[in-house]
Amino acid sequence: MTWQEAAAEYRATRDANIPKEYLITDLPSNDVLDVKDYPTLPGVLPALDLEITQTLTVTELIEAIKEGKYSAVQVTEAFCRRAVLAHQLTNCLTEVFFGKAISRAKDLDEYFEKTGKTVGPLHYCICSKFAILSVPISLKDQVEVEGTNFTMSYVGWIGKKASHSAVIAELLSSQGAVFYCRTNMSQGLWFGEGYNNLFGRTTNPFNRNVTCGGSSGGEGALVGLRGSLLGVGSDIGGSVRIPAAYQALYGVRGSYARIPYCKASNSSEGQEMVRSVLGPITASIDGLKTFYKAVLDAKPWEHDPWTPRMPWSESAYALADHGNGDKLCFAIMWDDGVAKPCPPYVRALQQAKDALIAAGHEVIDWTPFKSAESGELLMRFFTSDGGYDLKKQLALSGEPQLGGVLDRSKGELSAHELFDLCYIRSGHIKDALDHWNATVSKTSTGRPVDAIIAPAAAAPPQPHDGHMYIGYTGFCNLNDYVSSILPVAHVDPSVDTKINRDDFLSDTDRQVHEQYDPALQAGAPCSLQIIGKKYEEEAIIRMTEIADAALKSVRS
Repeated sequence: MTWQEAAAEYRATRDANIPKEYLITDLPSNDVLDVKDYPTLPGVLPALDLEITQTLTVTELIEAIKEGKYSAVQVTEAFCRRAVLAHQLTNCLTEVFFGKAISRAKDLDEYFEKTGKTVGPLHYCICSKFAILSVPISLKDQVEVEGTNFTMSYVGWIGKKASHSAVIAELLSSQGAVFYCRTNMSQGLWFGEGYNNLFGRTTNPFNRNVTCGGSSGGEGALVGLRGSLLGVGSDIGGSVRIPAAYQALYGVRGSYARIPYCKASNSSEGQEMVRSVLGPITASIDGLKTFYKAVLDAKPWEHDPWTPRMPWSESAYALADHGNGDKLCFAIMWDDGVAKPCPPYVRALQQAKDALIAAGHEVIDWTPFKSAESGELLMRFFTSDGGYDLKKQLALSGEPQLGGVLDRSKGELSAHELFDLCYIRSGHIKDALDHWNATVSKTSTGRPVDAIIAPAAAAPPQPHDGHMYIGYTGFCNLNDYVSSILPVAHVDPSVDTKINRDDFLSDTDRQVHEQYDPALQAGAPCSLQIIGKKYEEEAIIRMTEIADAALKSVRS
């Protein structure tokens, strides 16, 4: 059997597990690009499904379940049906285990009926405000759930079942979460699309001509269509933030291992120089705190030896180290010295600046720190095994390599070459920290800059198989900075016209400029990052809330 035949057979088996009554037959034609509002059209979804999935925030859904307005089964079935519709529109799902999810929801309903209470964190704190109570949560395809099919989106992994659940799945389940599907990702997690040989390509519901981002692209598309309100992705160069940004969602790339990664699968296992991290992609901003507090309240350091003993800190969330949030100083990265942002991102940055100033905060300019060197270090770490791991996985089936991040010409580093590179990185991130701290001389707060505001990318979501520059997200992974996504703008061809330029900063800058096409990318989201230092998850979540409120205030 060829790899193509094996992949097609596996997809057919997957599709057979989708209840026929969940499928929508009257779908928009392929030339309809913007499908984000299709689920809201009359008659597409049952009225109760729409009520549950369309407008509620994560917190509102939890409260409705706690109050008994909706049963866990009603909520789970509503999101299963909407997830199937999202899949029909964008090809975002890899695995479905709806029967397992509904059985779990029935157990939660029985618990509620017997006790009058919902399941809280590890059953020791019933009805905690931030417990994930009976909320269906989607998972990127690399996160195991025991007993379910598990391929990591490789054709050669067909036939495997997860023999365990990842620690993040165990902890979320202990708090009442219901798992019902996994979502598409880039081959080997190595490039910025939801695209692989086993499951094909996921498209962007805002504009199906452009990418959903990656590598957590399926999560981005699913949550973007509210087939999930809260999903788990991973990020080694922007893979949580870019899909969140490309679907106008919220997300956080936290510091190494603050969210437990143990027992989740990964590419290049053992590569510890720039570590992948797990993080939330959510339809509403309250999902960020809900996710982080729920996971940290479960004491993940007792389950993952790499996770620091750092409980959720209300003091940090209240910005105790940032003047209690009364007057924050943000620094805007107008460009990183390698690639200038396209017009809609410049507009988004200006909107954020104006809103924050109107809210009483200070905004200064950020001088980028050695962005080219940062990018070179990051990519050399990514290719330090010479592509060995990816080649090994592809050889299992003979499927070809996709994507453009892993440079096939890069050779494997020797041990001493890798040591040298790690030493250079240590010096680089120390100098970057000093650069940040030196901004104390430029602020009026007596503190260094509280956070950096930067584009999530240099360009809006690119055409499929197009050029993607990850420098704006990747330096956070190298330096282990915390970074969130804040939705701000969408490509508007009438105002975001292409500017004639010949002042290119680099070949990458030229590629970004030449690829920008406001007509092709019309409607695609352009989001910003709020970037803080290592282990500042609580502070960055709060600052993201502040910036989000400031933007909404000036627009109201």
